[in-house]
Amino acid sequence: MIRGTASTPLWSLLCVAVAAAPDKPDELFLIDGNSLAYRAFFALPESIATSTGFPTNAIFGFASMLVKILTEYGPRATIVAWDRGHSGRREVYPEYKAQRSSRPDLFKQQWPHLEPLVESFGYQNVSLDGYEADDVIATLAERAKAAGIPVMVVTGDRDSFQLVDEGVQIMATSRGITETRTYDRQGVIDRYGIPPELVPDFIGLKGDTSDNIPGVPGIGDKTAAQLLNDFGDLEGVLANAHTIRARKRRENLIEHAEDARVSKQLATMRRDLEVAIDVAAVHGAEPDRSRLRETFREFELRDPLRRLEEALGDGDEAAPRPQAERAIGAKLRTGAVADLASLAPAGGEIALAAREPEKPDDALFGESDAWRFGAYAGQDALAGECGGDAGPEVLAAAIGERPALAHDAKALREVPATLAHDTLIAAYLLEPARRSYPLDELTEERGIGTDVEDAAAADAILVHALTAAQRPQLEERELLPLFDDVELPLVRVLRAMETAGLRLDTELLATIRTRVMDEAVALEREIWELTGEEFMIGSPQQLGQILFEKLGLSRKRRGKTGYSTDARVLQAIRGEHPVIEKIERWRELTKLASTYLDALPLLISPEDHRLHTTFNQVTAATGRLSSTNPNLQNIPIRTPLGREIRACFVAEPGNVLISADYSQVELRVLAHIAGEEVLKEIFRRGEDVHTATAAAILGIDPEQLDAGSRSKAKMVNYGIVYGLSAFGLADRLQIPREEAQEFIDRYLDGFPAVQAFIRTTIEQATDQGYVTTLMGRRRQIPELRARNYQMRQLGERLAVNTVIQGTAADVIKLAMVNADRALHASGLRTRLILQIHDELLFEGPAEEAEQARDLVVPQMVDALELDPPLVVDAGIGPNWLDAK
Repeated sequence: MIRGTASTPLWSLLCVAVAAAPDKPDELFLIDGNSLAYRAFFALPESIATSTGFPTNAIFGFASMLVKILTEYGPRATIVAWDRGHSGRREVYPEYKAQRSSRPDLFKQQWPHLEPLVESFGYQNVSLDGYEADDVIATLAERAKAAGIPVMVVTGDRDSFQLVDEGVQIMATSRGITETRTYDRQGVIDRYGIPPELVPDFIGLKGDTSDNIPGVPGIGDKTAAQLLNDFGDLEGVLANAHTIRARKRRENLIEHAEDARVSKQLATMRRDLEVAIDVAAVHGAEPDRSRLRETFREFELRDPLRRLEEALGDGDEAAPRPQAERAIGAKLRTGAVADLASLAPAGGEIALAAREPEKPDDALFGESDAWRFGAYAGQDALAGECGGDAGPEVLAAAIGERPALAHDAKALREVPATLAHDTLIAAYLLEPARRSYPLDELTEERGIGTDVEDAAAADAILVHALTAAQRPQLEERELLPLFDDVELPLVRVLRAMETAGLRLDTELLATIRTRVMDEAVALEREIWELTGEEFMIGSPQQLGQILFEKLGLSRKRRGKTGYSTDARVLQAIRGEHPVIEKIERWRELTKLASTYLDALPLLISPEDHRLHTTFNQVTAATGRLSSTNPNLQNIPIRTPLGREIRACFVAEPGNVLISADYSQVELRVLAHIAGEEVLKEIFRRGEDVHTATAAAILGIDPEQLDAGSRSKAKMVNYGIVYGLSAFGLADRLQIPREEAQEFIDRYLDGFPAVQAFIRTTIEQATDQGYVTTLMGRRRQIPELRARNYQMRQLGERLAVNTVIQGTAADVIKLAMVNADRALHASGLRTRLILQIHDELLFEGPAEEAEQARDLVVPQMVDALELDPPLVVDAGIGPNWLDAK
C-alpha cells in the first residue's frame, strides 16, 4: 500500500526562496522513517513528555531530525519510507530480526503520530506492503540515479552504505539523533576499508547483530575487510578459504560458508520493487506553517520549533513578534499611566506590561526609573513612558479596583493590590517541570499573536489573551484554589520581602572571614605535608591523583574525568588516612568563605545597607521556593561555622528578629496522608520521632539506644520522604547494603500504613501519569512508565517525594500568606523578611515582638489541618542565630 501526503500550502513566514518547479528535483532526500524513529526513541530519555504526561521522546527526536534537514538544506524533494514487512527475508532465514521485541508501550503510543508529522513538514510518506523501508529506499535511489537526480539517504542503518554511488550519498545518524555524518564513496572506503558495492559481502562475513544476521563466527569488521581486499568478494573468500593460514578462521569459513551466503542475501537491498512513485515528479515544497505549528504545539516541541524559526525566520528583523494563527488587534494610543483609568470597558480587567531598555525583551516590570508601560482592556491598548519613583503609586491609582493581569507581576516595584492573574505563575502550575516561562514563547505555542508594534502594548495584549486561555485549564485540572488562595497572593508577599531585605553585620562577618582564611591556609600546608607535595586541593582531578594513585586509598565511584572525590567518597575513606578529615574541613571553610563570607558584603544595597535576595516562585517542580543573589537557602545551621554566619544577620537598632520554624513538617504530613497511627501516636506523645522510630523498629527500650541507631532511624525517616533506596542509605551511613535494606524493611514492617501509602501512590501515579499534593498541586511523573529500571526507580522516588514535600511546600506558602495578612490587619509594624526551608523570619520593633510571635504562630499551625497537627517552634533575638 502506498501512502501519500496531503497538499501543502505555502508557509509564508519561512521566506525560503523557491524557484518555479523544474522538470526534476535538484536533490531527492530519502529518509528511513523506522530507523530514525527507533533511534530517537532509544536515544532520548523516556521521561520526555507533554504537560499532560503523553510520551514524546520519539516524536521529539524525529521532529528534531526533520528540522535539521529543513533548516540546513531548505525545502527539498523528500520521501519518508516505512516498514510494512520483511521483504521475504524471514522466508530465507526465519531468525531474521527475531531477537527484536515488539515496540515498547511508550513507543506504541507515539507511533501513529509520526506519519502525520512527516506530512506537516510537506514531505511524502511511502510504504509497500510486505517490504522493508530500506528496500523501498534502494528502489527509489536507483530510479533517481538513472534519472540523474542526486540522492541523499538519511538513515541509522549501516547496511545502507551499499547504496552509495556517483550521485548517491548517505547521511548517517551517529550519537544522539541530530548528530550526523555524510558519506560518499571515499567516505565508506575510509571507514570500512571496502567500497560500497562490497557492503553486502562485508555483512555476509561479519554478520549484523542488530538484524540477527549470523555471518561467520570469529570474523569482525577488520578481518572481513582484509579478506575482501585479499580475495575480491564473498565468493572469492569462500573459494580460497582452504588457503587461509589461521586454523580456526579457515575452519569457520568452510563450515559456515552457507551462512555467509545467506547473510549476504539478507543484507542485499532490493532495487526492483514496484513502488508507484515518479521520483522526477517529487518536488520540494515549503511546509504548511499552520499545520506544523499546530503539531508542534500539540506535542509541546518547543526547542525544535524555536530552532526552526531562528534558522528560517521571516527575515523581518523589525517585526515585534512572530505572527500567529489567532492575531489580536487593538486601537493603540499613547499617553501617561494616569490615562489607564480611561481604558474601556470601565470596571473590567486590565492587562499590564512594561519594558526597560537595558533589560532583555522577556524581562517585564523592571526597577529602573524610566520604563515603557503597556496596558490593554477590551479593544483599547495604551502605551507610554513612565518615570520616577511616583510611577507605581500613579499606576495603582489609575488601576483603581479593576482586576489587574500581568506576566511576572512580582517584578513590579509595587504589585497591584487587585492582581487577579499572573500568567507566569499560571504557566508554572500547569507545567511545573518546564525550564522557563517567557511570555512570547507561551503565547506563540498557543497560536496567539498581535500586529500591534509597540512592544509593551503588545505584551499587555498577549497577557490578556493568555489569561483567557489559562483559566479554563487551571479549572479543569482543579488548580484554581491553589492558584487563587496561595500562589497569587504570595506574589505580593514575596515582593515585599525582597524589598525589605535583611541587615548584615559586616564587621562581624569580616572577623569570621579572617579567622576562617587563616585556618584554611594552615590546613593547606598540613595537607601538603601529609601528602608530600603541593597541589590544588580544590581540583578534583589533582586531588584524585594524590588520594588514589599516590596514596593508594580505596577508589569508589568513577566519573567522566576520573574517580570521584565528592563528600560521600571522602566520608567513606575517612579512616584510611589522616589527610581526609583535613581536606573535608578545608572544603567546608573555603566553600563557606567563597559563598558567603566573600560574596555577601558585595551584595549589600548602598541605599539601605541591607541584603536583598530574590525569591524564585516558579523553579522547583515540588513547589518549593528558592532564592538567588544571594542564595540564603543553604546556610548551614548544624555546623558551628554555619551558626556563626547566621549570627551575622541582625535586626535594625530597636528591632528584633522572630524565627518561626515548623517542627518536622514533612514527617507530620507523611503520618497524615498515610494514616499511620503508630507515627501519629509518637507525635501526639511529644516524643523524639527519630528515637521512637529507632526503638520501634529495633524492638528495644529508647533509653538503651545509642546515637548511631537514632542516626540510622533519622536517615530512614527522611529517606522515606525523599525516596532513599537501600543503596543510598548504605552510602550515606557507610554500612553494608544488606544492613541498610534490613533497616528499611523493619521500618516498613513497623509502619505498615506508610508502606501501603508508598505502594498506592506509585500505582496511582503510574496509572494517571501524575501525583497531587493535599492542596491540589500536580506534577507529571513520566519516568514511571519508562522501560529502564533506574528511570522507573527515579519515578517512584519522585512520586512519593512530591506528594510529601510538595504538600509541605504548599503549607509554608499558605502560612506566609496568612501570617503577612494577619500582621497587616493587626496594625503591627513587624514584617516577614525571609523564608528558608520550613522557617519564617520576621523583623519588627522589640516592644511588639511577643504579640507578633503570638499572632503568626497560630497562622502557621492552622495553615493546613493535619492529624497529627502542625507544630511551630518560635524564638526572639537580636540576630538570626539567637532567634533560632
